[in-house]
Formats: sequence, C-alpha cells, structure tokens
Amino acid sequence: MAIDRRRFLGLAAALPLAGFTPFAGLPSLGMVARAAEGEPLYATCCRLPDGRFAVALIDLEGRVHSSEILAARGHSLAVDGSGRWIVAFARRPGTFAVALDRETGRAVHAFSTPAGRHFEGHGVFSPDGRLLYATENAYDDGIAVVGIYDATVGFARVGELDGHGIGSHELLLDPDGETLIVANGGIYTHPDYPRANLDLAAMEPSLVRIDRRTGDLRDKAEPPGDLRQLSMRHMAVDGAGRTWIGCQWWGDKAEAVPLVAVHEAGKPLQFVEMTAHQRLSLGQYIGSVAANVAGDRIVLASPVGSTVMVFDTATRAIIESRDLTDGCGAAPAPESGFVLTSGEGAVIVERDGAETRHDSDISWDNHIRRL
Repeated sequence: MAIDRRRFLGLAAALPLAGFTPFAGLPSLGMVARAAEGEPLYATCCRLPDGRFAVALIDLEGRVHSSEILAARGHSLAVDGSGRWIVAFARRPGTFAVALDRETGRAVHAFSTPAGRHFEGHGVFSPDGRLLYATENAYDDGIAVVGIYDATVGFARVGELDGHGIGSHELLLDPDGETLIVANGGIYTHPDYPRANLDLAAMEPSLVRIDRRTGDLRDKAEPPGDLRQLSMRHMAVDGAGRTWIGCQWWGDKAEAVPLVAVHEAGKPLQFVEMTAHQRLSLGQYIGSVAANVAGDRIVLASPVGSTVMVFDTATRAIIESRDLTDGCGAAPAPESGFVLTSGEGAVIVERDGAETRHDSDISWDNHIRRL
C-alpha cells in the first residue's frame, strides 16, 4: 500500500534538542485526514517498502494518514493523555526520540539522551502531559534510569530517577497518577555490543513501583531464584488495577517456564497457569501486552512464536489463541476487542465478535498505540 500525502523529514540520531529542518522541495502535510466518524487513529513505528523507517498514524483499515521518516528503527510510543503529543522512541540502543503534534501529525521536536545514556524504547507522560518519563540505560554504570523530559520547553531533559534495577524496558503510569511501574528486564547491555545480551547468568529481573516525583522505591517484586533468567519486559494494567507482565525466557529454551505474571502492589508475583504446549507456542518470548477498553481482557503477542493469546482478567484463563506470523503490535479496539499488527503488514481488528483484516507492504513494528 502506497503512503501518500506524507512529509519527509531528515532526523539524525544525534539531533540536538533544538529543532530540525525538513528537506527542501517536499510538500507540507497539513492537517491530518480524519478517520471515519467515531473511529480512532493509531500510532506505530514501521519499515517502508523501500527500507526506510518511519512513524505513522493509521486507521482501522491500515490506511496511513500521516508519516514521518526516522533516522533508524523506532520501537514504541508515548501518547499524551491531554491530547497534544505523540513521542516515538528509537529502538535500543538508539538515542533519538521524535515528538509529533497529534492534531497535525507533524514532527515538532527531536531530542536525544545525554552522553552515557540511551533509550530503551518506551515512555509515558505525566497526567497533565507536561513531563515525559522514558526508560534509559546508564550503560557505563550498568543500571536502569528513568529520564525526565519537559514537553513545555521542547522536551529538554530536566532530570532522571533511579530505575532501581538493570535493563529497564516498558514503563506505565499507575492508575493513581503518582507511581511509575517499571519492568526491569534484568539484562546488562552496552551500545558497544548492539543488541547483545551480556552476562545472562547474572540477570536480575524485577518489577518496581517508583514515586514519579521523588524517585523513591515504593515496591519491588522479583521472580524466584529458579526463574532468574525470566526477563520482565512488557506490561498492561487491567480494569482492577492489576499489572500484567509478559516475560522472555533466556535460560534453557526447552524448559516450559511461566511467561505471564500478574502483580498487585505489596504482593508477590503471581504466575498465570498455562500448559507446556501453550508456553512453548509463545517461543519463550512475549513482545507486547495490552488491555481492552473495559480492562476485562488482556492480549499478549509473540513475534517469535507467531502466537497471540487473549486472557480473561478475572479467571486468568486463555479464551482465545491464534496464529499471527511476526505478530506483535497490540492495542484496544473501539468498544471491545483488540487491534493487532504484524511485521508482514497485517492490520487485524477484532471487536464485537467480528474480525477484519487489511494487508499492505508496510512492515509494522513491535508496538501500536491508540490515540
């Protein structure tokens, strides 16, 4: 599927915090075309058929309403609940991020991590939309930090919090609006060895809850000793306020270990029961987790196992399992159900017992966010 009405923008990975300049002679996008009445748009990173990487706003039929070219592969996005910003983060160990105006779809700010830090691919806004919190790797110290960026001054970096762990990945804002929930994968990495996982025998995975104002550790949950190689990576909060965690196993791949955990503040991790076949069908790897609008269903996707599973949050039982080759993107659909995307170009919408599928030659990346 061709992408039309797009505005190409050169964004260098080492861009300064002050803006950037569009390529000369290319048309301005203007206002984003609206989705069908009452239908939301979604933000996702992707790879175009010509090999370039981009961040795009798409509708439920997979049509691209706007896009911006990225200097390198993106990963996930943070969406400002107050309605102003979408931020796309570089894939680890990238150092760039791009802030798009939600009303126009245009990139307004490009910013980067300071020396000695790189993004881990995820972020979340404060309730008022002023502050952006991003998981980062302080790689020379071997510790996780949470960078703080101020949207009111061009996303200048104004501080950081201790991530209270190693190898942080996704972070969420607790429903209380004051607590950051951080999944620390527990794996030491360094940009001198891009995409390599170092010293797996010394992994320290954890789920931590951090006061977003002071950085104080409010709670920390760790898997038992025999599951120390269970990297905690992606999360969603259900309607009852419980955190669902999708994990990745870096031990013996033949072991049928639990890959899904549920956590409530002040309590130990509770692992969700699955058969050995169900666990192994996930390829020991969960790439994304999302809740539906009502919060009574959780979906998890494995691009490695090409499997998508949906859980009932009350019973924690699997109510659906399906194949989706290289499927990873997951977000809530309108009313009920989920939107799923794949690296092979599929956009699948499941809602109210019906399903639609649209295919393209765009490779959708790991995460998709509803606007």
